[in-house]
Amino acid sequence: MSLLMTGGTGFLGLHLVREQVQAGRPVTLLAHAGGTPAFERVERFLDATGTPVPEPLDRLLSVVDVDVRLPLLGLTADDARVLALEAEELWHVAASVVLDGRDDHVWQSNVVGTENVLAFADLMPAGAVFRHVSTAFVAGKVRQGEIREADTAGTTAFENTYEHSKHTAEGLVRHWAKQRDRSALVLRPSILVPGADTVTASPEHTLRTVSRIIDRILTRASTSDSRLVLRVGADPRAHLNLVQVDWAAKAMRLLGERVRTDVVTAHVVHDKDVPVRTISAALEDTSHVRLRMMPAAPHDPTDTESYFHRRAAGFLPYLFHRRHYDTSLTRRLLPDLPAPDQVDRDHLRRCFAVPAEARA
Repeated sequence: MSLLMTGGTGFLGLHLVREQVQAGRPVTLLAHAGGTPAFERVERFLDATGTPVPEPLDRLLSVVDVDVRLPLLGLTADDARVLALEAEELWHVAASVVLDGRDDHVWQSNVVGTENVLAFADLMPAGAVFRHVSTAFVAGKVRQGEIREADTAGTTAFENTYEHSKHTAEGLVRHWAKQRDRSALVLRPSILVPGADTVTASPEHTLRTVSRIIDRILTRASTSDSRLVLRVGADPRAHLNLVQVDWAAKAMRLLGERVRTDVVTAHVVHDKDVPVRTISAALEDTSHVRLRMMPAAPHDPTDTESYFHRRAAGFLPYLFHRRHYDTSLTRRLLPDLPAPDQVDRDHLRRCFAVPAEARA
């Protein structure tokens, strides 16, 4: 019996794979074909992070090329059935986190993809369990107060299509689990950032995406000023929940081991938020830009500001968030897991850094 995983070569997925193979658990990656082969990506990541595994990687890791946007993940009916019947556990991690307006792509990947993965999961043995990586941002436009796991089912207003798609996918998972009498664990991480073993060549994450947009703006801008000023709508009292990806992956693995029945939803978040002012300061430390916070986006944006607002449209609403997340379930299930280190300004500088090879 094996553990199947979609999205195993993404920013979170690589850390989840590492958690499993380091524990000697066989993993079959349901990987999207194209680019660097999935096995090679995992091997490079494990080498770069100095991760020991108990036996040769090719005994613990196998790869099946799929496309979650297609029925049966693009597999033949026979191949899908054989693969599913050998599964003890299926982790659905694959998702599009694009925040710049490619709404059709996001919906196809996150909603249609989840529908197809669930149809594949129908073929698994009755005792097999399902793990779905969602996001804490299914809470949508609720910008203040405490967000509890059970409070978001009726959410109808969202900051971007990504949130809406992940909220819809959660609903699909819960409905499937209850209709099929299956166990499903819905995991809701907040904004994932690199941890202690930051690898510069790791896949894109949200803060690096923002930094990359800034880098492009500075390349395009023609100004003699030492710093380029960008006006943005923001609440100076706002704060965001950022959690280290390695800590989140460990928490998810442990939750997966301890939740084997029912349909359970758990926030996987940091116990301390990061002020937006600290995030802004770290960004300014690593680039020649200054963010000027205003009560709302400027009504007369410069061309540069318009470009920034368009490219970062999905992220900018978070600069008004002052909410926090209930973690009572995660703390109850994982009383022995130490809290993650504080995400401070120095840590954020490393998160925003864009490697020279990525700037080329």
